[in-house]
Amino acid sequence: MKIEPVKTTPVPGYPDKYNGQARIALSYATPYRWIGAPLAVGVLSATVALGLTGCGDNLRIAGNASIPNGTETNPSIDYGNITPGVSSPTPSLSKFIPLFEYGDGTGSIGCVSITAPVFISEDDAMAILSAAFTEAGLSLNQGARTMEDATIPVTDLYISSDEDNTLKRQGDLTIDGTLDVTPNLPVVFVSMEDVETWHGDSEVYSTVSVYKMREAAKTLSENNPGLVVFYDPQALPDYDKLMGLEQKEGESDEDYSARWQEVSQEVRQAAKAESEQLLREQAEALINWLRAEGIH
Repeated sequence: MKIEPVKTTPVPGYPDKYNGQARIALSYATPYRWIGAPLAVGVLSATVALGLTGCGDNLRIAGNASIPNGTETNPSIDYGNITPGVSSPTPSLSKFIPLFEYGDGTGSIGCVSITAPVFISEDDAMAILSAAFTEAGLSLNQGARTMEDATIPVTDLYISSDEDNTLKRQGDLTIDGTLDVTPNLPVVFVSMEDVETWHGDSEVYSTVSVYKMREAAKTLSENNPGLVVFYDPQALPDYDKLMGLEQKEGESDEDYSARWQEVSQEVRQAAKAESEQLLREQAEALINWLRAEGIH
């Protein structure tokens, strides 16, 4: 008997407990009706793990995950074209993700405004969202990319705040980031700049522009499956503090103007802090929803 060195290492037919594909397979194998039932999921995981021992041809490949034949898979996930032994495209969520409405999401700029609304910039919003996801053990990968053939709202900056703005069109949508879960989820933050960009032809013109971020966000979330949508909450400044700010007896115009500006700045800072908190609550609501759906 001649001893020769091993030139190749065959892949074992049994699962390695440290195998990442096996762990993903367990997450895909969860029956949809069991999502949110920790005890049932624990029993299923143990059963599937034991059943994987000695498996070989009874596995189908979907993306980077192995799915046992006959397993009742989560219907909210599109597994793509599954071919034995061949990797398919990364699965995507085929269901609509709710819009979690925290904040009125409407701001106006024009001659009637006592003080301009406090809009959250896209950079600040992504930093707030990224921090919220990090605290929950998730990652938000920032970086713009394009979603083709998306349903995009057609906004009108000159309609009154009481009118609906539900027009939409098909086109390319800029994605602000990707949530690193299984499957990965594209993330969009609807800002004042977005609503301005999506403004369509209008039959009227006004000196007042109305930015309805929540309404535009709702159009996105209700028409694009698998898309995570956040929006600028637009907490309103406390105008009463400014309306009731009168010039004191003996106070110079310069001193009164300086005091007014100081109070105005305090009001704006308070509104900004409230908007940031509401945006965090949008993220926390999404995180709770993902956990209930078994997406992690």
